Amino acid sequence: MNCPLCSSPSVPAFETKGYQIVDCTVCGHRFAVIAADENHVAEVYGDEYFNGGGAGYSDYFAEREMLEKRGEMYAEKLAKFVSPGRLLDVGSAAGFILKGFANAGWTATGLEPNQSMADFGRNELGLDLHCGSLETFDTKDRFSAVSMIQVAAHLYDPASAFRRTTELLEEDGLLLIETWNRASYSARILGKHWHEYSPPSVLQWYSAEGLTEYLKGLGFERLALGRKKKKISGDHAKSLLKYRLGD
Repeated sequence: MNCPLCSSPSVPAFETKGYQIVDCTVCGHRFAVIAADENHVAEVYGDEYFNGGGAGYSDYFAEREMLEKRGEMYAEKLAKFVSPGRLLDVGSAAGFILKGFANAGWTATGLEPNQSMADFGRNELGLDLHCGSLETFDTKDRFSAVSMIQVAAHLYDPASAFRRTTELLEEDGLLLIETWNRASYSARILGKHWHEYSPPSVLQWYSAEGLTEYLKGLGFERLALGRKKKKISGDHAKSLLKYRLGD
């Protein structure tokens, strides 16, 4: 299977959960050998993903307060570079992070492939939340910023998604990405047992430098990089560990 970023050949790295994980021979990107498309997204991110445990959430709605504060925290970080404007949040789920951005003054639009989650965000939170995937999102709107909070690793066609991002952003617009770093200390120590090697939900694994170089080729310039403090519920952590390591 060729690399989903640069279309170069790949070589096997290891196998996990019955899926082959491979590395690109040119750019070094790591990805799962899964022929994913919109149908894959609909199947993997059904309602069970948000309340069934495993690689997803044991109870997504229990993390509402934490996620809303996370959106507010990222809005504060963006404020160092740009005044609040129009923001597109990709993979919004029920919109809790999106609500945090809205609380901070952003005109917030969300995009979420799960229909039930998108409906909740619209009906219960009053958010502008659309059902769909970034790869095929059709709009004439342009945004001051696009956020991908724990989404880039799930993109079924990352090259198409990142190109679409460049079309959706205004000139000098910002792209905010929070994703796992496969070159991190924990990833290197744990190897193939790293808990983020969780296909078929997770499809892509980037290094910070590799993703920076790829986005540079699309015209982006890295303004900031860091490792943030992150909270998840105890049940969510327990569910993830059980999925990777068993009882």
